[in-house]
Amino acid sequence: MKGKWATFIPTFVALMLRLYPYLYTREPFTTISWDNLYLSNMLLSGKVPLSSLLIIHPTLGSEFFSAIFSKVTSIYPISFEPLIIPAVGSISVLIIYLMVRDFGVKVAFLSSTFLALFFGEALIDASVKNGVYGEPLFLLAIWLMMRRKSGLKEYFLLFLISLSLIPVYFYFTGFLFLIALFFTLYDRDWKKFISVSLPLLILFPHLSTIIRPIYLLALGVYIAFYFLTIFLLKFYVKGYVISGLIVVLVILSLFVKLPYATVFPLYFLPFAVPYIVGFYYVNEKKLTYVNLFLSSLLVLLLFSVLIKTSLSFYIAYRVMDYISIPLAMLFGLGGVRTKLIPFILLILAISNFFAIFATVNLQLPYTGGTTEVYTQPEFFAVSFISCNNVLAEVSTCVKFQFLFQYFGQSVDRYSAYYYLIGKAPPPTLFLLTPSLSQGYVLNYNENLPNPVPANYEEKLNNVSLIFNDGAVQLYMV
Repeated sequence: MKGKWATFIPTFVALMLRLYPYLYTREPFTTISWDNLYLSNMLLSGKVPLSSLLIIHPTLGSEFFSAIFSKVTSIYPISFEPLIIPAVGSISVLIIYLMVRDFGVKVAFLSSTFLALFFGEALIDASVKNGVYGEPLFLLAIWLMMRRKSGLKEYFLLFLISLSLIPVYFYFTGFLFLIALFFTLYDRDWKKFISVSLPLLILFPHLSTIIRPIYLLALGVYIAFYFLTIFLLKFYVKGYVISGLIVVLVILSLFVKLPYATVFPLYFLPFAVPYIVGFYYVNEKKLTYVNLFLSSLLVLLLFSVLIKTSLSFYIAYRVMDYISIPLAMLFGLGGVRTKLIPFILLILAISNFFAIFATVNLQLPYTGGTTEVYTQPEFFAVSFISCNNVLAEVSTCVKFQFLFQYFGQSVDRYSAYYYLIGKAPPPTLFLLTPSLSQGYVLNYNENLPNPVPANYEEKLNNVSLIFNDGAVQLYMV
């Protein structure tokens, strides 16, 4: 395959998959998109001081861009952000191609195709949020840093720009990069690491609150790196063993409730295919930053388990997304020698297409579709209610909380749920949807729905239905 087609095909596939949720629904994808669109409107209107917005949301990179673009073109952010931001997210696939291109065009094609198809990556990049900008910047900075002996001198300015913009767009990628920077800057030399970082803590104690957590996490990554190396080399742990363990874990999750999870339905099996295939090639060791990525993510995952807060689910969810980067590299390096690679690519394509279809089109339970997918009837209904409601704040689930807040409407997430389960009186106004039988999502960082009683409709006999367009129902006491 020629280089230009090996570059174009994965990038085009990535672009189409990331745009698909918006093209299908004609509304921004995911709850957090409405928060970013709201902040863009606030910047554009100038009604709220910038200092106040920075306190609420310190990473305003995409909002600044959207406000400036909207001012120049006179186009509202909601009309262009759902198209531009997912398109920017597809650049990550191109950077992965560049990262492994030295090993051949076929390796680069397989790696970038794996990342382009990966459903988690595609759905997260389909949203309107800062992290979509942050990931390509993160990958670009890592690539330039790892090529410092040859490319960094030539592209030093580009490296500085990408490095400085990372925390502006997304703190998670900035956090990951700081760990990686500490880890690689001294060529994984333990003595250099301590001799440089420890004096910083002694000479600048006022910086300890910033440096200490980075130091400890970098130390964890350092240990994790060598643990992974010893685990994979000394004990000769094969990739098919890890893939087999994932298969066992997935099958168990169909029958047993695991920590931070639920008992998943049978249609979740295709969701595990990319992880099973990716970890099969974990023994490929030609790229240093594969183990670097895996080590950093392993430490962050351990951190999310130890802190035991609502943030744990969010960090674990992000790790499940970012692990697609090293898995893509491993797949390219190992898959190039696999005779059945066309068949494996077909399986990957079918499983990832199904995962996206199940989330966006079918909105099956536990896929996130009932929470993250917005339709035009829902948008128009919330717009109408917000424009005509002067009575009280609306109580509803986290999905519609973000949409109501986009229109400037005050929202209470809990009262309606507690009323439905019999623990509180009915709120003045509350909004429900036909998908309520699948559960009620209270928190953004805990995306698993809370169960509602099977006879919850009996509670609705005591209140008045004042609005129903088929997409939402608004009740009033």
